[in-house]
Amino acid sequence: MARRHTIHGRRYLPGEALGRDVLLYVGVGFARAHRRRLQNTAFVGVTGSVGKTTTKELAAAVLGTQLSGTWNPDNHNGLGTLGRTILRTRGRHGYCVLEVAAWYPGSVARVTRLVQPTVAVVTRIGLDHYKAFRSREATAREKRALVDALPPDGCAVLNADDPHVIAMAEGFPGRVISFGESPAATLRAADLSSAWPEPLAFRLHYDGRDWPVRTRLHGKHVATAVLAAVGVGIAVGVPIERALEAVETFEPVPGRMSPVQHRGATFMRDDAKASLWSFPPVLEFLSDAQAARKLLVVGTLSDYPGPGSRRYRALAEEALAVVDKLVFVGPNSKYGLRARGDVAGRVHAFETRAEARAYLERELLPGDLILVKGSRVDKLALLVPDA
Repeated sequence: MARRHTIHGRRYLPGEALGRDVLLYVGVGFARAHRRRLQNTAFVGVTGSVGKTTTKELAAAVLGTQLSGTWNPDNHNGLGTLGRTILRTRGRHGYCVLEVAAWYPGSVARVTRLVQPTVAVVTRIGLDHYKAFRSREATAREKRALVDALPPDGCAVLNADDPHVIAMAEGFPGRVISFGESPAATLRAADLSSAWPEPLAFRLHYDGRDWPVRTRLHGKHVATAVLAAVGVGIAVGVPIERALEAVETFEPVPGRMSPVQHRGATFMRDDAKASLWSFPPVLEFLSDAQAARKLLVVGTLSDYPGPGSRRYRALAEEALAVVDKLVFVGPNSKYGLRARGDVAGRVHAFETRAEARAYLERELLPGDLILVKGSRVDKLALLVPDA
């Protein structure tokens, strides 16, 4: 019987075409060897169910005030992309910041063998990849592999407001920098405000002192990324004053609560993902916002148990408490029309983006705030002019 060879979890027969998987295998091997030579570079791994990309970009901006370095582009966090980012990193670089995603059980541990982090950031545990992990507990176990990969003198930057995250500090011998609104947090945020059109601002308590934090970001929930990035800066030796200067000038990452102006109205793009559990912060942002009218555009929901029809209807009923108009887009849009209550003329459903875009163009008025929330598969950015 022909002997099979296993490469990155896939088994091949001798002579079988390996193609891209062989290139990945070889490339990751080179990257792993190169990583071992970079002993003076701080390798920062960022994981969690939400906020990884913004946290990664913010952390790179904070570290960039003192050092030169590298980071993976956008949210491209596949093993090949991380390997190429490591290969671009040189001995002169002081940092390399990498997103560490979870796709299936064991995937984080596999990535950490390549990254070999010296700083690990865990933002928050949610129900993303529900089909793979089924529960927050299982997701937390998967994400914890990043913290477990730290050396004894490494640093864990953990969300103190999430019990699944802060529990990762247990048994870790290295330094822990916690962040959040919890009184026990190393970096504690207070007096958060983000009432559109005003951006996110808050007070930061650290080491017995207070600092005002001003940003160009939107949504109180984005404070998690800000705090985590400041924590990374402290872990690597960036003075907090310099870190907050970087935060103040940082622009929103496109597609992650990023505003786009059009005809006197504002589209707020949040179209990178639309997991059901990620909607409460969005609804809070809309509730706090000051605008002539508030509209919410929703694409395909993801990461939830049970029938989808009930989820769309329940979301519609919650959203109608804070928005003037609600627009669903995609094959499941009809379920939003089943919401109970006063929905006449307020809820609209379109199977295609073209129909939804035509409606928005007709409906748009100066002063409107239109929040667009969808997954990448929806391509709702195409609804936003000039995005």
